[in-house]
Amino acid sequence: MATSITRWDPANDIASMRGMMDRLFEGSFGRFPAFRAAGEELGGAGLGLDVFETNDALVVKAAIPGVNPQDLDIAVEEDVLTIKGEFKQEETSEENQYHRRELRYGSFERSLRLPPTVDPEKAEATFEHGMLKLEIPKKPEAKARSIKITPKGVV
Repeated sequence: MATSITRWDPANDIASMRGMMDRLFEGSFGRFPAFRAAGEELGGAGLGLDVFETNDALVVKAAIPGVNPQDLDIAVEEDVLTIKGEFKQEETSEENQYHRRELRYGSFERSLRLPPTVDPEKAEATFEHGMLKLEIPKKPEAKARSIKITPKGVV
């Protein structure tokens, strides 16, 4: 009878325990909403960002529907980009009997550390159909360059 020895890996047990705890909380309480109650400041999870890099720039996109672009505050201090704004609540009537209120209201703020390879002084922001797009160009020395190979001794 052959017996095999398996090495114990505590990381597997921890991952398994975490999965069980996630299933327990999801089953008991359901999914927690991404936004807090009206009027509370929204944390980092309140404003989703897409951040990607092109050959020439770092691009940050944020979906901010219903917010007037003039009400957004975009600032860079040292190497930290901060986007602030507020989802304003519409007037409500006492006659309305809400069955569900899931629209988010209140202020939000999201900060993101920028890499040293970008030049925030030359950043450009556009806002279209509720989508904020920031293009922060790379410094010339950080841009990708191709190097051509010159063959030696080839006839």
